[in-house]
Amino acid sequence: MKFIGTLCVIFTIGWAFITLTKNDKPLSVNEKLIAQFANQRLLKKDEWNTGNGVVDGVQVYTARKEYPAFASLWRLGVKDAGVTVLTSGTYPEFEPVLAMGQCKNLAIAVFDSDSKPVNDAVSTIFTTATETYKKEGKKVQATGDIGNLPFRVTVQNIDSVLTFSCDIDLSHYTSSI
Repeated sequence: MKFIGTLCVIFTIGWAFITLTKNDKPLSVNEKLIAQFANQRLLKKDEWNTGNGVVDGVQVYTARKEYPAFASLWRLGVKDAGVTVLTSGTYPEFEPVLAMGQCKNLAIAVFDSDSKPVNDAVSTIFTTATETYKKEGKKVQATGDIGNLPFRVTVQNIDSVLTFSCDIDLSHYTSSI
């Protein structure tokens, strides 16, 4: 009986040691970003889809949100995060403002902060792109840095649908930005 008691004690100590000292796998960059989207109340964790998208060992995520005036397609890739806004054409005077809001949401989620400098930087880059598009009437891009991350806005027509895309290069991303 003493032997069985000793085995039980050893087993319990071993189990406790393994349980308390095992290293949980750290979250990937995209998993951290999904948590930040949820933290900022922009997209819930269960709204993201994985599909079959694993590129260079990184799980790629997508999400789609439908609104009356537009649809937004979100993506978390290997080295970038982005949103593409497909407008309906129903409210042409408001659609750029709505699209800029989605681009601001992207930056807010990546930086996990709804700060004035982040919003101002997105507004400046977005306005540059939309003003250039109004003048030239063809695909345009405007770029700038937010913090130490490159941010790009693309405005173009795709099959007569005015489309706005915003992308943040995550090559130098750390969650402590």
